[in-house]
Amino acid sequence: MKSAQSSSIRGFTLIELMVVIVIMAIMASLILSNINGVDQRKAMQAREVFIMDLRRLNRESTDQARIFALDVQNATDVSPFRYGVLEYLLSSQPSTTNPILSENKKWQAYAEFKQRSLPERVSFQVQPLDQAYENANNDDLLNSNAPKLVWLGNGEAKPVRIQFYFEQRPIGAEIEIDHLGKINER
Repeated sequence: MKSAQSSSIRGFTLIELMVVIVIMAIMASLILSNINGVDQRKAMQAREVFIMDLRRLNRESTDQARIFALDVQNATDVSPFRYGVLEYLLSSQPSTTNPILSENKKWQAYAEFKQRSLPERVSFQVQPLDQAYENANNDDLLNSNAPKLVWLGNGEAKPVRIQFYFEQRPIGAEIEIDHLGKINER
């Protein structure tokens, strides 16, 4: 009687266990690749919003004859990568939140533009392009402490090249702003 009972107890075979493990591994890889794809889509969406912001600022600067600058704040352990807009004013009031403002009190936060945060692990880099300013004499706009991207209010801008990054890998083509403020996506 003992032999009849032992034959009715059945477990999983090694092949069945291996099939389950393979199926679970495939599902896990699909989930992980989908999560990475979502993050990259968020990075591309942030890039598109940034381009729309650049166009808006270029238009407002020209229409209102105001001088704006891009204020970039790199990510820290407790804060995401952010960007905002500064306005060049002739009045000087001290600022304690931004090193550009504390050194040069003519740059103030532009109240009409709320600071934007980029998604986690997304950033961008602004590279100034070589430009000769032969007749320019305003160090507040051109010196090494001045912001890299400045709209001058007369339809012109300091030319720059901007590259977005996701986990230190380039996302999308470089964005180039020429001296006339035209935004080119290559």
